[in-house]
Amino acid sequence: MIESRDQNPTTIDSSAWTGDSGTTGTDAGSTNATVREAVAVFDSRDALQNAIDDLTLAGFQRHELSLLANDETIRERLGDVPRDVGSLAHDPDAPRQAYISPEDIGSGQGAAVGFPAYVGAIIATGAVLATGGTALAAAAAAAAAGVGSGAAGSFLSQWITDKRNEPMLQHLDKGGILLWVNVGDAARERIALEILNRHAIRPAEVHDVRQTGSM
Repeated sequence: MIESRDQNPTTIDSSAWTGDSGTTGTDAGSTNATVREAVAVFDSRDALQNAIDDLTLAGFQRHELSLLANDETIRERLGDVPRDVGSLAHDPDAPRQAYISPEDIGSGQGAAVGFPAYVGAIIATGAVLATGGTALAAAAAAAAAGVGSGAAGSFLSQWITDKRNEPMLQHLDKGGILLWVNVGDAARERIALEILNRHAIRPAEVHDVRQTGSM
């Protein structure tokens, strides 16, 4: 296994799976703007959380982290769920979801945090699109039935907890939990790789993915 001191991580040629000719988006007017990412696989939720904690302390922001979506969403997007989720590490079509921390969810503290925070968290997980609006429909039904925002928040807190844990538990049976990190530049890439290799089950890799909104 590559230790954190390794300065030559495996780099995947994005042209093999994006159709790009290798041009990055640093040039003005480029039509192939790309984002540099590191990706790693973890064999437990604790290992994943430890890596994310270290990344956060190193200055990485929540929006720079993403996880693989659940099996249902993968099947809807790709037609099948691979036996080894590691095969999706460099697949640009692999569906992702935002990372939601335990602190964000506030399990058991719905009444204190309140309903609106959970609506935002639901949207962040991508669950509204993945489930056709089931989560917000449940919230609306609760409101129509006269359930207070605290009770609705508590209900949704548990719902988000389940949705947060579901893909991780599913993926542990298929090789581990995937985490993508937007590294941006060489200095941040070195930091991210050092942290990821400290906690991942195999050496982290890097790739360039076409930036959202580029043509």
